[in-house]
Amino acid sequence: MKRNYIIDTIIDNGLIPPASAVIVGVSGGPDSLCLLHALNSIADMYDMILVPVHVNHLLRPEAHEESMHLGDICERMDLDLRIYEASCKDVADELGISVEEAGRQVRYQIFDEVAAELEENGVPADKIVIALAHNADDQAETVLFRLIRGTGPHGLAGIPAARLSEAGYLIVRPLLSVERKDIEAYIADNKLKPNIDKSNDENTYTRNRIRNELIPYLEKNYNPKIKDNLRRYANLAYMDDSLLRDIALSDYIDCVEISGENEEAVLDITRLKDNPPAINSRIVSLIFELLRLEDSVTFENMSAITGLIYSEHPSAGIDLPYGIRARREYDKIIFSAEEESIKADESIAIYPRVLMAKEFAPDEEQPYAAFDFDAFNEEYPGRIGDIKLRTRREGDYLPMKHGSKKIQDLLVDSKVRKSARDSILMVCIDSEVLWVLPSEFFAGENERAKGRFSPKFHITDSTKRVLLIELDESI
Repeated sequence: MKRNYIIDTIIDNGLIPPASAVIVGVSGGPDSLCLLHALNSIADMYDMILVPVHVNHLLRPEAHEESMHLGDICERMDLDLRIYEASCKDVADELGISVEEAGRQVRYQIFDEVAAELEENGVPADKIVIALAHNADDQAETVLFRLIRGTGPHGLAGIPAARLSEAGYLIVRPLLSVERKDIEAYIADNKLKPNIDKSNDENTYTRNRIRNELIPYLEKNYNPKIKDNLRRYANLAYMDDSLLRDIALSDYIDCVEISGENEEAVLDITRLKDNPPAINSRIVSLIFELLRLEDSVTFENMSAITGLIYSEHPSAGIDLPYGIRARREYDKIIFSAEEESIKADESIAIYPRVLMAKEFAPDEEQPYAAFDFDAFNEEYPGRIGDIKLRTRREGDYLPMKHGSKKIQDLLVDSKVRKSARDSILMVCIDSEVLWVLPSEFFAGENERAKGRFSPKFHITDSTKRVLLIELDESI
């Protein structure tokens, strides 16, 4: 198999528009290294900017060494690798999900954060693409995995070649029609040295057992073309499911009301009772996606909610994952979180002080915020004493590089659940927020560690005096 087969496939499928900023998810394994190398080969031709992103899940002792090896490979390609670390085991334990699912959530979250950073730095959102290296073998394994686990037609449609991320950025999979053996040939032809994750040969995880045991068994004893048939089935399921979801989307738009403030979705079922279950189940599926439950709900959850639409009883309730409850109230089904409100930590205080720029040497191990004092003082003369630490109020906003964002919108976008929003502490002057303190309830790793800062009074090379805000540990 010649190198050009991979490159031609990427070009022919047209998933990545010219002049795109392409965030490439790179583990360093054969699949992602093949994708990165192939994209780098055509980057100049198609005016692409490549941003390779690697996530160390902190699961294996050799992971750090693999990150460094991948960094060397990217350096030889004249690319700057961004390396992120996240303990997927901790995330899995916290959310009560598998380590595999935690890793997936962490990766997609980081990709969205990198995309948002590119957009803040001036790259148009419609020019940002997240490219992942799922291949044809992954597609077959995914369909079989979901079939075994139990899923509906949407799940059996497999991995889509293109979709939008939670933050609205385009995710593409240019190698989805390429078999693993062709990727291995590309790696050999180009003398690449990928990382080899030995855990892929272990049968600890269900997906590994499907890849290493079940599919070879089916190929040997039932059908040597089982992977081809699974991929073909996924394509057929995708076509049928796409048509029905398009039909369902019209009713979804007309019958679903969303309250961002209350984190509620209200489904008016008045006109849905005459719909066939195939349409209504997809409307429910769209609501699950809205609530970010699509990977957690079961077929029983789907059937129970769909059954509420046709039930003669005007009231009933069903518990869903992550504390979400669906309740029927006459001709409406209300999906909402039922959690007790989390209180702010009242033991935290701040210590604002002014120092000369040459004396600015904060403890990087501790959270802090720093601003150009003279720029701050020009807008708020003599008011350093009015800087307060508090929770959100109506009208609060955080300045952005372009305009500003309401704190309510910021917390929603950062996926802070409703019950935790009044626990988030902020450093404010009047309604202007200077620093949103770090919190475990933020979805983003950087926000959990450092919080969010106003760029309005940022420090520059000409800054003479620094307004330093630290947490006062003497309280």
